[in-house]
Amino acid sequence: MVKDIREGDERAFESLVRKYQDQVFNVAYRMVGDREEALDLAQETFIKAYQGLDSFNTRMPFRAWLLRIGTNSAIDHLRRRGRGRQVPAEAMAQGQWAPGPANVSLAFDPPGPDKDIPENVSVSNETAGIVQEALSELPDNYKAVMVLHHMEGMSYSQIGAVMGVPRNTAKTWGHRARGLLCEALEGVI
Repeated sequence: MVKDIREGDERAFESLVRKYQDQVFNVAYRMVGDREEALDLAQETFIKAYQGLDSFNTRMPFRAWLLRIGTNSAIDHLRRRGRGRQVPAEAMAQGQWAPGPANVSLAFDPPGPDKDIPENVSVSNETAGIVQEALSELPDNYKAVMVLHHMEGMSYSQIGAVMGVPRNTAKTWGHRARGLLCEALEGVI
């Protein structure tokens, strides 16, 4: 597809966007916590990817390259914005984090037959909000590792490629992030 795009095939780029748009949006949304900002960041990611396609090394995985652009755009956005904004209250109340293309839910699903009891659903949604708030307080690189590893299912090697750091650095950031989350959540949940 990249070769076709480089040769001017617009439909190939449209196909590429359709293939990766949910992943790019979800990473952006999980990083910034705002649907509209995530949509803007996803669009920005694809524009940057299109403009930088000549620099893409076709021997490398395209997904990692694209998510690196998206993650870096989200981190830059967070730095420009500051840390004052949280996940919208309506998203927390519904227990959702990413009401976007993939409708990813952050609501915890307690095991067992009692999971649909209203009290349990309420506690689950409250817990999701507390975890999201703690996640938003992490340094940007730690938050990125947590999102990419625990929510996108990427390995530390893949995260290293996305973030432009060695695998062990990504793993160390993940370990430190989990430690900070545990400290922040100790006694709260």
